[in-house]
Amino acid sequence: MAAPALFPPPPMDEGGGGGPPAPETLDLAPSPQEPEPPLLRRRPPIRVTSEFDSERRLFSHRFSCRVLDGIAKLRLRVSHAAGGGGIAWGPPDFALLARNFSVVVDPASRGAVLRGAADLAGSLRLRASHNTKNCQSGEQSYIHVGCSAHCLSVSCNYEYDKSIVSCIHLDRCFQFKYHSRKEQQGEVSVTANLGDSPCKIELSSLVPPNGLPRATFFFPKGEVSIKEKILDEGDRILSVNGLVKSHVLNGVCTAVYSDNAMNIKYRYKDDEISFIPSISLPSNSLSFAFKRQLTPSDKLSYWYNFDTKYWGAIYKHKENKHLKWKAGYESDNRLGYASLWVGDADSSTKEVPLKAKVHFTLKVPQDNMSWAASTLIITGPYLHQNSVAIGI
Repeated sequence: MAAPALFPPPPMDEGGGGGPPAPETLDLAPSPQEPEPPLLRRRPPIRVTSEFDSERRLFSHRFSCRVLDGIAKLRLRVSHAAGGGGIAWGPPDFALLARNFSVVVDPASRGAVLRGAADLAGSLRLRASHNTKNCQSGEQSYIHVGCSAHCLSVSCNYEYDKSIVSCIHLDRCFQFKYHSRKEQQGEVSVTANLGDSPCKIELSSLVPPNGLPRATFFFPKGEVSIKEKILDEGDRILSVNGLVKSHVLNGVCTAVYSDNAMNIKYRYKDDEISFIPSISLPSNSLSFAFKRQLTPSDKLSYWYNFDTKYWGAIYKHKENKHLKWKAGYESDNRLGYASLWVGDADSSTKEVPLKAKVHFTLKVPQDNMSWAASTLIITGPYLHQNSVAIGI
């Protein structure tokens, strides 16, 4: 008998059911890679910072690079003396810096500082730090552990043998802090908010107490504190200190009262002028500062003290964001100086590694015109700072 003929399956209706549709073919073609940045705009793998201290005649060099696929940064710092005198080479220090963990090793002090932080759950975050520096008695320098959540924050520090600092924040309305120093004398403070108002009260006292606790009242425009003060004769009196700040005549007036002396300062500022007079009572010492924006690129500052007859003046000029300079004089130090900036002072050399910023300062004392000190600071990817003192 002949085998039955095989017929093709009947065609499916447009709205009819059936098996699942055949899967679409996968596109296995590799995605195009992003083009690498130009060579001049890449961040260099190793950054070098050099600094020279003219007073100690000491060079300091710092090398840093990214490790672990950019997760952490490795830093090495070495120092050596300039010329033949002084220390030849100092012990280097190492550091491994990451976002949530860092280790700084200082061979000179035979110690290291470890810091770490971690998010435990939700808004709960744990942070800790430890210093392994050995003291003369072999004790550890300090240990810090902190834990913070949305409405609760607890931290504790252990320093040397008998120094403990602990702080508890409960929501916004209550704070408890305890501080115990190695000299067997600590401090405890309690802070409470007055309901929903921005005012709060703080009570603090020494442990063990040697008098009445100090009370401080904080309000939006200042604070007032009352504490017990021991005079040289041994008498105890209540001392009141305070600070009040308020807006007066398009300016801000600040009054500070401490130890039976008051300083009143008024500050007026608009787009062109700043005027700041100040008077101290009961000495009646009067001084003022004046600033004038002459043009969008020129600014003059002047201050004068009527009691000491000291004065100072500074003139600043900004040609553009890449070039500016200033010159000034201080009569109390009898010193004249001038500074020059080349490059955008607010920009970052990390974004464009080959960009550099130069800052040069010259100081000439009036008493000794034969000696001048100059400072040159160059910021860039390979040479960061150089400071030089020159005798003329």
